[in-house]
Amino acid sequence: MTAVTPKPAATTPTAKMIRMLGAVSLACGLLIVGTNLLTFNRIRSNTEVIMKESIAELLPSIDKQVVYRIEANGELTILHGLEGEGQRLFAGFDAAGKFLGVVLEANGRGYADVIVAMYAYAPESKTITGFKVVEMHETPGLGDRIGSDPQFAENFKALDTSHAIAAVKHGTKKSPWEIDALSGATISSRAVGRMLQKSIEELGPVVTKNLDRIKKGN
Repeated sequence: MTAVTPKPAATTPTAKMIRMLGAVSLACGLLIVGTNLLTFNRIRSNTEVIMKESIAELLPSIDKQVVYRIEANGELTILHGLEGEGQRLFAGFDAAGKFLGVVLEANGRGYADVIVAMYAYAPESKTITGFKVVEMHETPGLGDRIGSDPQFAENFKALDTSHAIAAVKHGTKKSPWEIDALSGATISSRAVGRMLQKSIEELGPVVTKNLDRIKKGN
């Protein structure tokens, strides 16, 4: 009796499509991972440059900075760069080693999206002495003026944090803890007030608790 060799099962169009989709997905995954590995260090380096430039703008006489990570228990850990997750605190010193103040981070929902900013804080006087928007997507020509309008920047030369920070209608500012809102950008201005108040409530006590150490930069 002659043995009959079974014919291989025919490949259906569906099976071919599944194999093709699997190959494409694998190729895309490898491409994404490869691109991430190639660009990670460059992105990190650019981020550090932007941070250093922002801090230098907020503390004009700075010659040295010490970066701390704020731990969950309120303690500080010195960082050698911007590695890791969590909130950070930047202490600035001039060429003679004099303590200039700290730079803190804040973020909050604006009119269009989240606003990310940094601000200089003088712990002895409990005042904000500078403010810089790092990232935002507010309406061009209106809300985005919070990052460029010189009159708005005047609010942060000595903004008192011993009272609740609040943005008030343009032209009605009377107290040193009030922010004179931009005309036509009230929502963005109020968002700045809220994010600064939230940040100082969370980080102000941490700065006070660790102030002696921060001043020494260790």
